Amino acid sequence: MLKPKRKIIRKEIKKDPVLEKIAQTEHFLREKGKLLSYVLIAVLVVAVLSIAMIRSKNKANREAAGELGIAQMALTVGDVDNAIVQFEALIDRNPGTKSAGMATLMLASAYMSKDDYENGELNYRKYIDDYGHEAMFIAAAYNGLGVCYEKKEDFQKAADYFKKGGDESPYEFLKTECYINAIRNYLEIKNTAKAEALLKQIDPDNLDYKMKSEYDVLAAKVAVLKELI
Repeated sequence: MLKPKRKIIRKEIKKDPVLEKIAQTEHFLREKGKLLSYVLIAVLVVAVLSIAMIRSKNKANREAAGELGIAQMALTVGDVDNAIVQFEALIDRNPGTKSAGMATLMLASAYMSKDDYENGELNYRKYIDDYGHEAMFIAAAYNGLGVCYEKKEDFQKAADYFKKGGDESPYEFLKTECYINAIRNYLEIKNTAKAEALLKQIDPDNLDYKMKSEYDVLAAKVAVLKELI
């Protein structure tokens, strides 16, 4: 007779730094009880995965990854100014490394949380130009650029960046987020054709309640604008 598998207890999870980091992040999300944008979610995913880099055989990479984890924890607990200082120092000390790339993306997110869209944009661009090798994180960076331009009320550029993010994303959840954002901005400039084209690329049956509600509102706006043409 097969014995049931023994459950992994929290004490055992803490023995693995990667699993412990995931547990800490999940605890933070539950405690804060706030909605995070997919940009920040992507950044947190990068940060969690970066802990695995500590196991690298290269001493410099291990040290940089350790610094990245410490800076990310500061960002996670809301110590944004301290996180910014640490991310910038890491980037200066380790230019061109994978850790510096991750730090650049998280630095952009940190600035965005302070409504500093100028520095947010600067670092999203830097990530895309200098470190953009992972499609998911390139998509997140384009989504971030879209947010920057939407705040400037440059809806054309915002829509185009959001669309780029959706086109780049290998994952449906982020692709949908980007396309919804793009549609909203295309409608601001009355570009009904592009808005409708993106609507057709989204399967409404696979959306959660919040996203489905936004999709329905945008679809209704497209229908109204088409009647006015």
